[in-house]
Amino acid sequence: MSQHVYTIRRAFLVPLGVDAFLLFCLTVISLLPQGSATERLVFAIFFVPSLYVFFACLLRRVTVDGGGIVIRKLLREKGVPWEGITHVGGLGIHNKVYLLLTTVNGFFIISNAYGRFPDLVEEIVSRVDPARVEEEVRLQAGRSPSGIVHTALAWTAAAFMVGIILIKMLPLMA
Repeated sequence: MSQHVYTIRRAFLVPLGVDAFLLFCLTVISLLPQGSATERLVFAIFFVPSLYVFFACLLRRVTVDGGGIVIRKLLREKGVPWEGITHVGGLGIHNKVYLLLTTVNGFFIISNAYGRFPDLVEEIVSRVDPARVEEEVRLQAGRSPSGIVHTALAWTAAAFMVGIILIKMLPLMA
């Protein structure tokens, strides 16, 4: 059987990486003589978590094959065979869709932040016993909100940070 790997959409990863890089730049700029200790602290407080979130999203993967599903996150990996999934549920909140896979050992949550999310849902639905899949999940298989809001917010944050960098650097260039 073939193996399919699903990752977080590039449309979200790119602006998230740009945000982390710009926060790094702001942190470095705050180390210059005109930067205050408060600036250094604030930019560092924002930079460290944004870098963590970026790497966590970059390394996040869902692998589906004939044997089961494997969900890989930063520094950990969990897998479950198809027979081990006891219930597949779905939840839609605004433009986010969450797929809840309940197993004998716990549960997994998969969001529509993954690329080709409808294909992922379709694969899960086709491999799990139909009695264990909610009807809402079957309906989700054919459609999925795009989730463009988070991408737009990440680009907006990047634009604001570029503005802050320009404001901080213009006095140095004059």
